[in-house]
Amino acid sequence: MLMKVGCSVLNKAVIGGKVKIHYFVCVLWGLALVGCGTINADRESYMKDAVYEKERYFGDAVSEPAFSRYELRGKYEVDEEKLNIHIDPVEIYTQEKEEFVVRRKVSYERYGPYGYSPGMCVFKVVMVFDVLFSMIDDDYAEDLQETCYKVYEWKREEQEQPPEKTGVKTVELLARNYQDSSGSLVFQLRADGKRVNKVNLTGFRGKERRGPYSWTVNSWYDFSRLEDDDSLAIEIINRRGKVALDKTLAIAKEDAESVIFKSKYDGIFQLYYTCRLCNANLTDNFYTDARRIIWYSNVYLYKGKGSLDFVASCIEDRFDRLRHGDVRVMRANTPKGRNVWPDIYSSYGTVRGVKAPDEPTVDDIQSCIRKKRLDLEIKNYYG
Repeated sequence: MLMKVGCSVLNKAVIGGKVKIHYFVCVLWGLALVGCGTINADRESYMKDAVYEKERYFGDAVSEPAFSRYELRGKYEVDEEKLNIHIDPVEIYTQEKEEFVVRRKVSYERYGPYGYSPGMCVFKVVMVFDVLFSMIDDDYAEDLQETCYKVYEWKREEQEQPPEKTGVKTVELLARNYQDSSGSLVFQLRADGKRVNKVNLTGFRGKERRGPYSWTVNSWYDFSRLEDDDSLAIEIINRRGKVALDKTLAIAKEDAESVIFKSKYDGIFQLYYTCRLCNANLTDNFYTDARRIIWYSNVYLYKGKGSLDFVASCIEDRFDRLRHGDVRVMRANTPKGRNVWPDIYSSYGTVRGVKAPDEPTVDDIQSCIRKKRLDLEIKNYYG
């Protein structure tokens, strides 16, 4: 940020330190004939004084609030596989208010020179040692520079200016005065474009509201009635006198899948059979001490509180033909959760080049569920 001027010979020969000793004689003559220079006396072009706007704010109102329009605001969220809606019928008013601006003045003040002494400069140069040390030590170089030059520095100064009125501006004010008696608020749920549920939303009885009202749709509608791949949308209709407001909330595909799926099932799982020392009976494979995957079962949906680990141990007892294997469970809360399975499976690697041992069918798994007396229902997943 600083511009250096004057005594360029001294700056390069003495301070920079990249000259030979015999050149010092010329430097001394230069000091005697030309005198010491000035560093940082002027600012560079981009260090300009300026006034910046810090903030704007509104002061006193100059008019009474005037009704502008009704608005219907709303959003949805899926929390723990439950569909929640947040609905906010509001009124918008306009009002004129004084507007003020606060500005900040930025300037640069010069300070210095620091440690400037022509006599001491000549002495240090004649003694040579300070010059030599400045060639290898930055602190010596800086000290010699301050002694031989008029060194200045520029400091940034900021000062906040008094607020200034810019005029009058129209602002919008939000109010929540809607009551059940003011009109009607209707919720409609659509699946693949067809209306499957309709509910009147009530509870606006005149008490002060500071935000939207919230409802959990699962508390009055059973999503298990829908197909797993149905698309979902919410339509809210608000009638207030002669005004009818309509708001549609499209449910993201992933959220719809989660809500519908969890209303029917507790999760999704797949069994897989891993083997160590796989060449024990699979002699066509090279010997390996690492664990490998021999087979995967089909993917199943399940509902119930029974442990899937009991199912895996039962299948292992029946299908561990190699006697070096384990049957394990890979599970997820929703079908979307299956996306991480390939990454986990790839850490094992699979056995190639041979016919795999028998794999369990849905009947085998059902048999294990009955044997272990588990409260568990399963179903093939075809997604």
